Amino acid sequence: MSKPTVYMWPKASPHNKYSELLTKSIEQNGLHVEHYDRAAMLKPGKGDIVHLHWPSYSYQASVFALTIVKSLLFASLLLFFRCKGVRLFWTVHNVWPHSGKTRWDYVMRKFILIVCHRAFVLSETVKQEVAATFGVQAGKLVVTPHGHYVDAYVGKGTDIRRRFGISPDRFLFLFIGRINPYKGVDQLVEAFSSLKLESSDLLIAGEVDSGYNLNFIDRINDETIKVYPHFVDDHELADFLRAADVIVLPYQQITTSGSAILALSYKKPVVAPKLGALGEYVSDGCGILYDPEDPDGLRKALRMSMYMDMKETEKRISEKLRELDWGRIAAKMIRVYTGTMLYEVNT
Repeated sequence: MSKPTVYMWPKASPHNKYSELLTKSIEQNGLHVEHYDRAAMLKPGKGDIVHLHWPSYSYQASVFALTIVKSLLFASLLLFFRCKGVRLFWTVHNVWPHSGKTRWDYVMRKFILIVCHRAFVLSETVKQEVAATFGVQAGKLVVTPHGHYVDAYVGKGTDIRRRFGISPDRFLFLFIGRINPYKGVDQLVEAFSSLKLESSDLLIAGEVDSGYNLNFIDRINDETIKVYPHFVDDHELADFLRAADVIVLPYQQITTSGSAILALSYKKPVVAPKLGALGEYVSDGCGILYDPEDPDGLRKALRMSMYMDMKETEKRISEKLRELDWGRIAAKMIRVYTGTMLYEVNT
């Protein structure tokens, strides 16, 4: 029996290395992977696999009338694949698009879950949420964790502390990633400032969404808060992470945080609310999770993180990273893709 071709939609993304790392591991486990785009629209044949990642880009448009047209075309394509004998899969990275949820998103995402053979979710928590939200059977959802980012980003060797005037002996909290209202940066600034720590700094780095103003930082900054309101290039991402003592992700809503997994990949403990899948990734000893309903939760978590046993923390993080090995994840996906054990995988 010939092996199927996997059409990864997309095979690589400029904003997220997930598809690229997954593709590499699937290919190492014996299946050929191609990038799916318009040029490959009709290439998948009977028995082949089309694996979707962020479908909202395929059905959303700037105005609702165009969204309807795009959605009908997208739905027709998926139904065409089903009739053709192509196997369809979707990794549900987010229950809802980052742009927010609408009734139309509900209709389209439920349709995708129905038409796909199976859907991959990145944690048990997300599996339960997807099943409850869209009314699909839990058996159609397969938990495959988000793989780690160990060695995915090399770095340039930039001394980030020196660039921002942060002494090597100061404890550094780092927020890194896109900055928008749901990321909770305003709460982080308020919590950090209220601690009035004498030997700590907070570095906030990431591109700021259009329309979101960071003036609230200037009003209370006593020079211990450094801001880099720009996109952090892949070549310096590792340098920023290595400079920090703790990564803080005070999100107000989250499904699965690649940023948390990125932090763990560089052996950095994470401070975050106990939301979504964070409780499964930032397990005991890998950081501090706080109750998002506790108005003092983030503040207390920041202080607690300063007294963690870093050697023990690194040990716990190493154990977690072994669970997030891409080879194991790809092997499980291949078994789900084919529905059989016919294809040998390197577990």
